Amino acid sequence: MRKTIGILAILACAGIATASTSFTPTPTVVDTVTFTNIDSVNGLNDAANILGAWGNTGSGTVDQIRVTGTLTQVISGNYASEARVRISAGAGNSFGNMDLQGSTTNGFTGSLAVNRTINVTPFTLNAAAVNFQWFESYNDGAGADARWDTVTYDFIQSAGPTVITNGNVALGTLGLGTTSYSGSHVSGGLDFITFTVPAIVNPGDSLQIMTAAGLTGASMSDTEIALYDAAGNQVGYNDDIGYPNFFSELSYDDLVPLAGGTYTLVTAGYNSAFPATLGGTFSPGTNAGSYELAITYVPTPGALALLGLGGLITGRRRR
Repeated sequence: MRKTIGILAILACAGIATASTSFTPTPTVVDTVTFTNIDSVNGLNDAANILGAWGNTGSGTVDQIRVTGTLTQVISGNYASEARVRISAGAGNSFGNMDLQGSTTNGFTGSLAVNRTINVTPFTLNAAAVNFQWFESYNDGAGADARWDTVTYDFIQSAGPTVITNGNVALGTLGLGTTSYSGSHVSGGLDFITFTVPAIVNPGDSLQIMTAAGLTGASMSDTEIALYDAAGNQVGYNDDIGYPNFFSELSYDDLVPLAGGTYTLVTAGYNSAFPATLGGTFSPGTNAGSYELAITYVPTPGALALLGLGGLITGRRRR
């Protein structure tokens, strides 16, 4: 009799993740400006208010402003917390007015070192113009209540939340068939999974990356994945396979090609934000639990022959 034998290579990679670690990305200072000898005088929009203009050169998203400097009392009994500044958009910018309190200290004498970071509604800072107006929330008397000997405003894009790395997993070069990995996410966790694959460009080539419910413990119910190339650029993203399946899938073939090389797959829970590059800021979601990852690579039959595998796919055996 004749018997046809089909062979599929399966590699199980469960349990090779590193222990969980966490890191906080570094905030980015979009631009900064320093002023000296600024009187803090009278209420907002008083004719005596000191006005400042700044032609900034940096641009980007800002969600924090850090105020540092030295504030010196001029009128006895003045509170440092009364010294304020209004920051408003000049020509070329369009954000709303922000009235900032540089210090929360009340009574003080002499000079006070100020260092306060203030969360603001996120806005886009263009390389254009920004206006400043210094004032007092309470007027203690004629003339300046206090004086900024020096004051610096850092316009910051914050680091985002602390990111938990569940594991850094290296799967190596993918062979024919399915490479499996059993993972587990805590809330706010990420897995970074690297693998190497030949180019997916020819008819018959295919690469499928899928997550599924975990097989141990409490399973995740909703994943998101993003794929990054060796240069760190995001080349693929998927949230849901499709309702009611909230797991994730990326597929490549000759119509949706993928260059050969080493890739990093980042897995996370629902409602994650993935940056355009691996060096950017990740904002992981909270969906937690175990999950299964399957990466299936099938090269075109011609490639199999070159690999010496053609005879393994369909072979004949006689009795």
